Amino acid sequence: MQVSVAAYAVGRGTPNAAALLYFASNCTNLVGGLAYGARRHNGSPRRHQAAAAACLTLASLPLTVLDAPLAIGATLALTGLAVPVLLILTSVLTQSSVPRAVLTQAFTWGNSASAAGSAAAAAVAGRVVDAGGAHGGFGVAAGAAGAMTVLALGGRRRPRELSK
Repeated sequence: MQVSVAAYAVGRGTPNAAALLYFASNCTNLVGGLAYGARRHNGSPRRHQAAAAACLTLASLPLTVLDAPLAIGATLALTGLAVPVLLILTSVLTQSSVPRAVLTQAFTWGNSASAAGSAAAAAVAGRVVDAGGAHGGFGVAAGAAGAMTVLALGGRRRPRELSK
């Protein structure tokens, strides 16, 4: 998403606008995380993860066609609500699916995989942006969110028993 935001702002001849677009997304990141963490949730974390990923996918799709800075900013703000929820739920699911003795290692693997995925996605988005502009890069982000939704829906339904 960051590659595409920068490309969008630069492509419009207003590179400084990228900071405002990041601001819109990052402020709602904070709000989304606080709001999700402030209340107790019913239902399975896996379902919450799938719902948050689906929301991120749906919120990302308009970015592939919108062109007005205000509309892009508002849409980025919507996507920003889902990201911290996904991060929280990834931690919850990791904690519930591995023995406590290897929890730190599981978090390390998860964080490393996330960083590698982000780097790969940025490289792909950069290529797509170079070939077709910012809207194509936003399409990469929407596609990644869609893949995340499919994976969350198809994942293991029940965490295995923790060893004591």
